[in-house]
Amino acid sequence: MDELREVLKSNADYAYNYILEHFKGVKLSKPEGTYMLYLGLRGVVQGRSDTDMDTLLKAGVAVGVIWQDGRPFHRPYAIRLNLALPHVLVKEAFDRMDKYVFNAK
Repeated sequence: MDELREVLKSNADYAYNYILEHFKGVKLSKPEGTYMLYLGLRGVVQGRSDTDMDTLLKAGVAVGVIWQDGRPFHRPYAIRLNLALPHVLVKEAFDRMDKYVFNAK
């Protein structure tokens, strides 16, 4: 159990720091007592005609990032990420989100 907690904490810390450094306009707080992370995307989608929640969700899935729409959880501008997976896969997912979703050129 201690090893699992350490992996989850490492994944949460990595995700939190990566988002702050790379994903402009995304708001979040560190998860406490859960392995789920909500990305607040109001700043990413509001005021932009080229992006909306559905577009972001589809862009992630298209590159193998399986995440959940936050709208069913009463968070209209959020995407929910599960961080309960091997750290190497968390790093790979964030690399894909960076290159192909949030900072695609």
